[in-house]
Amino acid sequence: MTPLPFPATPGARAHQVWDYRRPAGGGIVELGTVRGLDVALPVHFHREDQLTFVLAGRRRFVIAGEMCEAGPGEGVHIPADLPHRSLRGAEEVVCVNLYTPPGLHAASDLIAGLARHWRRTGGLGWADLTRIAEEHRHSLGIGLEPASLFTGGDAWDSVGEAARRAGMSREGYSRRFRKLHGVPPHAFALQERLNDARLLLRAGEPIAAVAADTGFTDQSHLGRCFRRAFGVTPGRYRAG
Repeated sequence: MTPLPFPATPGARAHQVWDYRRPAGGGIVELGTVRGLDVALPVHFHREDQLTFVLAGRRRFVIAGEMCEAGPGEGVHIPADLPHRSLRGAEEVVCVNLYTPPGLHAASDLIAGLARHWRRTGGLGWADLTRIAEEHRHSLGIGLEPASLFTGGDAWDSVGEAARRAGMSREGYSRRFRKLHGVPPHAFALQERLNDARLLLRAGEPIAAVAADTGFTDQSHLGRCFRRAFGVTPGRYRAG
């Protein structure tokens, strides 16, 4: 069994250490692994479904205003485009995140399959993940982007323009948007740009070009926002 590439345990004063890889097979777009004491990340979302499976410690999330926890051998499904944040715990966490196309897998069954394998063998490898994901894969993926539903399906450059398209006042639109998505429109728009950057970085585009193409002031600006949202620098993410 080829083991998962978990980062070395960080020192007591270190923050979380994330790694991102792109395994072939199983419909997995990306695999994130983390080992560390501080696994907290601010509110963000992904364009893929996120399935978190915990190997040690406890992962704690706030999803749609509700606290959700998972311990060793347990998992959490966070649907695509759903804003969420993760919290720091009292002990070191070791876990894996599977990012998959929206609706492509039976998430609860996939997590249960990972749990059965983990209890039986005490570990997870690349082949295990792709095999179990394939076993619980639907023939077609489904999924809608909430921002597109709320703004009429077109890109928008300002909250005022989005409100006009929705036939609402700017203030009313902002209140409704935050209630629906859990974040204000500007924060959602920033996260959309960061997810655009993820796609370009996966494709191997130069970081400076990605920053320009996604509307960041420069490479450093992208780097600060990207690391805060995803726990890793654009360069390290691209290298995955």
